[in-house]
Amino acid sequence: MAGSPFHKDDEPAAIADVNVVPLADVSLVLLIILLVLSPMAAQSMLKVQTAAAKATAAMPTQTEVLTQREPEAVVVLAVTAGGFVMDGKLMETAGDLAAYLKLKLSVRTDRKVFVSPELEVAHGQVIAALEAVQAAGGTVALVQILDPQAR
Repeated sequence: MAGSPFHKDDEPAAIADVNVVPLADVSLVLLIILLVLSPMAAQSMLKVQTAAAKATAAMPTQTEVLTQREPEAVVVLAVTAGGFVMDGKLMETAGDLAAYLKLKLSVRTDRKVFVSPELEVAHGQVIAALEAVQAAGGTVALVQILDPQAR
């Protein structure tokens, strides 16, 4: 049949490899569907209670309103080159600071201490202040108080 017009000798051989293009297309479509639906599924699983719902559910009684205390003032500890300053008192050692903090924090419900080191203070002194706060049973919040004259 070599002379037949329907048969060519230079035809390519049949391809026996797997065609991965449809597999990749289907995988990308499934990935897009997953990416679109996953936030919706996660959002529908969340149970959110708004503040208004809590406020109407738990109205305080008249005696609770009368016995409420005013919010406590924050405790600020300034770490300076000369020592530790709290409530206008200068304490030169970390031991004095820890003793003063134990007395101050023992009567408070909020045990957070805002520590504000000056820029020129050595790193070791700031660490000593943080350890004194933790030894007194307080929690630390680092802040930097801006100098109003620096503006």
